[in-house]
Amino acid sequence: MKLNKNASRLIRAVAVSTLLSSTAPMALESNAVPAATKASIEVLDAHFKKGDFEYVVSTLEDLKNKTPQQYNLLISALMNIDLDDAEEVADEFIAVYSNDYKAYHTHANVMGAQASNSVFSALGYAKKARESLETAIEIAPNEVGVYKALMQFHIVAPSIAGGDMEEAERLANKIATIDALEGQFAKARFYLEDEQVEKANAIYADLTQQEASKIRASLELGSYYLSEESFQSAYETLSVLLNASVPIVEDKDSTLWEDYQENKSDLLYGKYRLGLVAVNSGEHTDSGIKALEQYIDEYHTTNIDTTHLPTMNWAHLRLAELRLNANDVEKAKATLALIEGEEDKRFAKILKGLKKQIKKRA
Repeated sequence: MKLNKNASRLIRAVAVSTLLSSTAPMALESNAVPAATKASIEVLDAHFKKGDFEYVVSTLEDLKNKTPQQYNLLISALMNIDLDDAEEVADEFIAVYSNDYKAYHTHANVMGAQASNSVFSALGYAKKARESLETAIEIAPNEVGVYKALMQFHIVAPSIAGGDMEEAERLANKIATIDALEGQFAKARFYLEDEQVEKANAIYADLTQQEASKIRASLELGSYYLSEESFQSAYETLSVLLNASVPIVEDKDSTLWEDYQENKSDLLYGKYRLGLVAVNSGEHTDSGIKALEQYIDEYHTTNIDTTHLPTMNWAHLRLAELRLNANDVEKAKATLALIEGEEDKRFAKILKGLKKQIKKRA
């Protein structure tokens, strides 16, 4: 049982890009993608947003000469359908683009998911994840995102799977030499996991006072409190995001695009996490409903890549839970009706339970 718990942590270890830095790190730069490919990616992304993963797979799986962006989108879709198929394509990705660090970063994400999904093979997949991240660093020794992912691996993976807190601290210090701001975030994250919470809080307190980092700092600290089930602290940290906003950048070739996409992604994810705080705590229901309503509205209208964010199905499921907690049975029922397609077994279990509760109250 302990091994299973450890295995479930491994996906978090290698998916730091989707949880903390939030942007889709393996996406090909927009100015390097042919116009025809851009159009198809936009269509595929729209289907992905709706949870129509089969459409994405059927369109891309037999396509020859796939771009890195197409590989990344295909793998993301397959991870929602069949991890073994995702692993096969991820292996192909690093074979075709053996000099692209982003391919190895994607590969590490898949290996982490496999480790989480397979108790008996967890250690083997964890090793593959770590090796892919180490290869990515060899290829791109100045890319902060890969150092962050490897640091996160060493923080949360058990020692039997290769986790090493001393190595995590070394990586945090390395990140600080490349990017001062990222170094602050890395050290704060390390301190949290090393149970030096006061040191971490001091860094986050400073980061939340800076315009460029306040949204991300609130998300990271609030997510930590949520994982520790310190729900009131999580609420107090994340609730500031309800009234936060990010100035829109339309030009994806602009020098402002990357920072905009990161901030907007962090803001959206923070609102979803605030809704989750309300679900898990049974408190702050009104704020949770407001946060998820904002998340859903902004998810549909935003111009950033959303493939790494919680799907609309999950957002509607959590919103239905909160509306039921607020005794608004009809709205809860209407919200569940918006769910399309299927997710994982955990989703199906929650959905089934909600339908039973609604039927009893109707």
